[in-house]
Amino acid sequence: MLWSDKYRPKNLEQFAGNGEVVEGVKRWAMDWERDNAGKPILLSGSPGVGKSTLAYALAGTMNWPVVEMNASDLRDEKSVGRIVGEASASNTLFGGRRLVLIDEVDGLQRADRGGSKAIIELLKDAAQPVILTANNVWKPSLASLKSYCNLLPMRKVNSRTIASLLKKIAEKESLNVSEEALTNIANNSSGDLRSAINDVQALGEGGVGAAEVVGYRDREKNIFDSVRAVLKADSYKEANEVLRGVDDREMFAKWIEENIPLEYEKPEEIEEAFERLSRADVFEGRIVRRQYWGFMRYSNVLETAGVALAKKEPYHKFVKYQFPRIISALSRSRGERAMNREIGIKIGRKCHVSSKDAVELFFPLIKLFCKESGNAEKLQDYFEFEDEEMEYMAGGKAAASKARKNK
Repeated sequence: MLWSDKYRPKNLEQFAGNGEVVEGVKRWAMDWERDNAGKPILLSGSPGVGKSTLAYALAGTMNWPVVEMNASDLRDEKSVGRIVGEASASNTLFGGRRLVLIDEVDGLQRADRGGSKAIIELLKDAAQPVILTANNVWKPSLASLKSYCNLLPMRKVNSRTIASLLKKIAEKESLNVSEEALTNIANNSSGDLRSAINDVQALGEGGVGAAEVVGYRDREKNIFDSVRAVLKADSYKEANEVLRGVDDREMFAKWIEENIPLEYEKPEEIEEAFERLSRADVFEGRIVRRQYWGFMRYSNVLETAGVALAKKEPYHKFVKYQFPRIISALSRSRGERAMNREIGIKIGRKCHVSSKDAVELFFPLIKLFCKESGNAEKLQDYFEFEDEEMEYMAGGKAAASKARKNK
């Protein structure tokens, strides 16, 4: 049995990370219990952030049975009607709610239009709460479906949160593993909590005494390889096939943009490559405005083959490709806001106010107490602040800088 399944949280109190999303689904569930039915929820995010786990934790908190199916089982109207229709139309034997979970809905393809249409009809008329999950909500097959859902994006789990949870698991499993090894696993997980837990299991089953070093999970390898493949390509076909292995097209375009000047040396080649990347962005904008996904074929070609063939011939040199600076800048400014939200949710729970009111009304006072009173430890225990959050509350700008770096 995988430890990621063994240690799956049974309720929302045990769920790690994404506090704002957790609060959102809890309010949504309470509204259903009050017969105030809300739109189905579409949870999105990278694999391993806990989308399906959150649905099950919610069901555990609400004492709802779960009817789960994978989008791959829902290829046509008949299968949707048979599997989902009855489950979503009636209550349990004793009159309670049941949660309908449709997992990996981005697995639907354009050829599955019958199934997609039937799922949309289900979402419009569902008599039971419905949660859908998707790794990539920007796939063309989800364009119509998204308008019938409330979209809740989930962030990757903070490495400190992962490390803390791994430590608890290691203690329960009586693993003789160093804290440094667990921290390495957490840092290298890229926010994928599920894989981090399974890495600890692999470490334990492989004999921890002889394995203090955990192999690095190179989750950026694919993006590095894809960028290199485009910028080094010397044929249309070679460059255009790269996107087949890319999960996040928007991020991929930013990587290409950042590294064109590092790979290309001639000004006219750099200019031509950026011109084609700019044209790809124009088509992306038209896709969003008109919801016409046929434009994607042009966007794909321009940002792969278009960029690749902007050079006269490949450069046979080593290039250390760089992470997009714009993403780093946005992450730094976003980190402090994310920290404030997480802290606001915890204060709100204890003070019985919304997270927004908690930040506006209570945050400054509690921050002052954390700095000046001798009760910082008691405050941390009461509000259940993590060490990083407590340091931020007590340490001012230096702690904020550290928080932004770790987010």
